[in-house]
Amino acid sequence: VPALAVVVILPLLALGACSSDAGTTGAASSAGPLRVTASDSACQLSDPTVPAGRTTLDITNSGKEVTEVYVYAGDKVVTEKENIGPGTSAQVAVDLAAGTYEVACKPGMVGNGIRTELTVRP
Repeated sequence: VPALAVVVILPLLALGACSSDAGTTGAASSAGPLRVTASDSACQLSDPTVPAGRTTLDITNSGKEVTEVYVYAGDKVVTEKENIGPGTSAQVAVDLAAGTYEVACKPGMVGNGIRTELTVRP
């Protein structure tokens, strides 16, 4: 009988170890991707405010020029995605602490770009 208990209990313990917390969110995750639409004359965000933690920028270039997208904290580059061709999309993930940032879309990949403020809340 003890051997039978081991045969029944061990597989159940192994199944319990396979459980996942994929459905839960912690402080390091955001509500979803932040859509950035870059054109030759605008840099639009789907939401000007996001929660702190990991944020995925889902970038679409609707312009006619190759573009790049940067996230700045003051003068410091936090993340960047370059060479996004016209009519194409790209993604980049970044961990953002609470504060104020700027998202810059740079049509033609030159200059300071078109900047839009992004607020990251705690």
